[in-house]
Amino acid sequence: MTTSSNPIARMWRTVLPRTGSVARASDRVQAGLLVFAVLLALAALPVAASVGSETYARQQGESAQQIGERMRVTATLLADGPEITANSRAGVVGNGRPTDATWTLPDGTRRVGKIVADQGKLKGETLTVWVDRAGTPVDPPLSGAGVVIDAVVLGLGLWLGALALLALCYRLAVFSLDRFRFAQWQQEWFHELDRKTRS
Repeated sequence: MTTSSNPIARMWRTVLPRTGSVARASDRVQAGLLVFAVLLALAALPVAASVGSETYARQQGESAQQIGERMRVTATLLADGPEITANSRAGVVGNGRPTDATWTLPDGTRRVGKIVADQGKLKGETLTVWVDRAGTPVDPPLSGAGVVIDAVVLGLGLWLGALALLALCYRLAVFSLDRFRFAQWQQEWFHELDRKTRS
């Protein structure tokens, strides 16, 4: 690849033109905007990483608290779960629904309530469920993998969102500069035609 075909070298020569450069003021503005957008994108990276890191630390604490407050127990269905039905569009089995069940806490206390049973589950079948200290069914605690995934997705999503916004602003600026350059070129063209007509 030659130096003249390298876009980074071209942009650098536009920002800092050599003697006799044909770069217009609008070209320098465009190159300056691109440099500014790249610098902002680089500056947004540690900010997004910081947000992801804070999210990780916060959710890790929540995960540890939930693991300490929740426990797994084996529940026995007191009724059949929902019948198996296929989604006509996707051809997949639908979600479960609350079904009567009973479970025993570690201290021997027996509880009766509703848990979400998958389709096709029958009375007497057992399921593993999470309960809080009072024995009430709750969602499973945040897992270590879930905490990492949430933090990475949030940090990366913020950074990609910033990149998309910067790219949009840059493209709008370039569009405006292109319209300005075209109008300027058209004015110069008419001026030249007028000069030739008079001479």
